Amino acid sequence: MFRYDLNTGRPIRVLIVEDSPLYQKILRGILSENDEFEVVAVASNGLEAIKYASLYKPDIISMDIFMPVMDGIEATKVIMQSNPVPIVIVSNVYQTSDTDLAIKELDAGAVYILPKPAGPSDPNYSKEASKYRNTLRIMSEIKVVKRSNRSNGISYTNTILINSSEEVPTLRPKIRCTPPKDVKLIAIGASAGGPESLKILLSNLSVDVVTPVVVVQHIDPHFIEGFASWLNNYSSHKVKVATKGELLEEKIVYIAPGERHMRVDKSMTIIFSDNKKSNGHVPSIDVLFESINEVCGKECIAILLSGMGRDGADGLKKLSDSGCYTFAQNEESSLVYGMPKEAVKLGAACSVLSPENIAKEINNMLNKNRS
Repeated sequence: MFRYDLNTGRPIRVLIVEDSPLYQKILRGILSENDEFEVVAVASNGLEAIKYASLYKPDIISMDIFMPVMDGIEATKVIMQSNPVPIVIVSNVYQTSDTDLAIKELDAGAVYILPKPAGPSDPNYSKEASKYRNTLRIMSEIKVVKRSNRSNGISYTNTILINSSEEVPTLRPKIRCTPPKDVKLIAIGASAGGPESLKILLSNLSVDVVTPVVVVQHIDPHFIEGFASWLNNYSSHKVKVATKGELLEEKIVYIAPGERHMRVDKSMTIIFSDNKKSNGHVPSIDVLFESINEVCGKECIAILLSGMGRDGADGLKKLSDSGCYTFAQNEESSLVYGMPKEAVKLGAACSVLSPENIAKEINNMLNKNRS
């Protein structure tokens, strides 16, 4: 049975932006394997992408980075300022310097990044082709708005929502939400839109906050190293990819690597476990949050940022019930108001704020503890 865009009753319209004739053929072939997608045009460079985005009004753009005439970063910036549409970066970048560029695409307005899928002769073709189609399907549902240039870079002018017609109740702080006197750990979960939110949060976190930070960000494993390197440019704390058996240290942000769940044990050591999906994800935010609840539920701060779905919402609720001070990103600042919305609906958040204000609240909270 073929699946169509439920809102329009028609196939998902895709603009492919790729300079390689071989990959143009591969990507078109993957999307032509069922009737769910319609390739409305193929652009060979960023300048053509801008033109075709305006002309064909696609539901989703599959964008390469390295192209002649104009690269994917510049094209993404222009499209998001003029004819905004969800953009998924599809590029073979494996060196840290190149993955840094891929992460900058998220700064420019792209909603997701993933490596180019393998060709039909590769044994991984079916798996990677399915992932490509699934990513385009999911990300095509994001309702994007124009982005504007500011002196400090490009920023969102409005919220980007998923199924936003459902009213979200205003959360009232609970009596038991009192800041912990001793904070052993800060835990953060994020998905689509999370990189931008994490960047803002970490850049506003005071250098005086010495508490270790652990993060699960849903992102393709190929880009984890580049993601950590990119965040390092904005954080006063060292950001690194977590390794098995590490003892958590002060003033370090640990990013979960891909393909294994990350947990924290009673000795405050990072451990990895199976790769069975939880809420559709490996690593899972819920898995991390649940391990922290067992270790130091009353002595931590937990944060759920922008993302699609509900991973992390149940874990945040359990932490809140244990006495952890919990935050959810607010609707106005979220790229995708999915995961934090689910947490708010559960009554799992003590405070619902923007990433900047979450950081400021943490700064105040921990500074008071030291005074």
